[in-house]
Amino acid sequence: MKKLLVTLIILCALLSLTTCQTLETLFSEPLISLHSVELGSLNFNSAQILCKLAVENPNIFDIPFPEVGWEIFLNANSFISGIIKNDHKLKARNETIVEVPVSLDFLDIFNVFTSLKGRAQTDYKVALAAKFAIPLLGDKIWNFAHEGNFPMLQLPKISAPSIRVNTANLSGVEFAISMNVENPNGFQLPAPKINFDYKVNNTSLLRNTFTNRSELGANSVTPVIFGIHVLYSDLFRVLPALRTSISASSELDMTFDFGIPAFKDELVKLLLPANLPISLL
Repeated sequence: MKKLLVTLIILCALLSLTTCQTLETLFSEPLISLHSVELGSLNFNSAQILCKLAVENPNIFDIPFPEVGWEIFLNANSFISGIIKNDHKLKARNETIVEVPVSLDFLDIFNVFTSLKGRAQTDYKVALAAKFAIPLLGDKIWNFAHEGNFPMLQLPKISAPSIRVNTANLSGVEFAISMNVENPNGFQLPAPKINFDYKVNNTSLLRNTFTNRSELGANSVTPVIFGIHVLYSDLFRVLPALRTSISASSELDMTFDFGIPAFKDELVKLLLPANLPISLL
């Protein structure tokens, strides 16, 4: 009986050793390569960089997804980093595309890198480090890097502004204000909210807000036209001395708010001088 027990113990030990050696012999390292790095969704709040790793599992059994650490550099300076984890399995003898989406907020970018405001683009680098929770691999890490150009959010520009008399009668004058709003970005922007203050002889006469309903197209120029109506009754109530005048100097003070978080403290201002006709006789 004792000999039988010793024999069984030895057989179990040999079987255990053989199984461990067999696993090491049968296991093959996964094959990883950088599939692509491309710009994903892009809007006036943020932009996304989508990184893809091609991971091939050559084994006859499933293995865990890799843990992927990532870091983004802008102009050679570290900006943001993170880790992507997945509890799923990589299927046996199959290639899987592992996606690593990275979202970059323009407000955060400009808060960290103020020098990037107003620039059309910047250099970027994405660094990836993948590792597997597989004891047979130890601490092995696969490293990848990609460099490219990243578009920066730009504030729209105002051009060709004008103010002219559209109609005039005994009750007042209607002005037509027109301008072009250029959106240099590769995506749509909301139309600006225009706060205006119409002044006559440096005295505020009419204040209001105009909002264009149409959006600003990507990489395009959108005409913006609106009107203001000046009543003589309001004019003479504020400036009675103008009753005997033929005309008066005036100006339209406008502030453009595009509703872009990254430019919330940078409003576009425009001042248009004009001549207000008073006597129509």
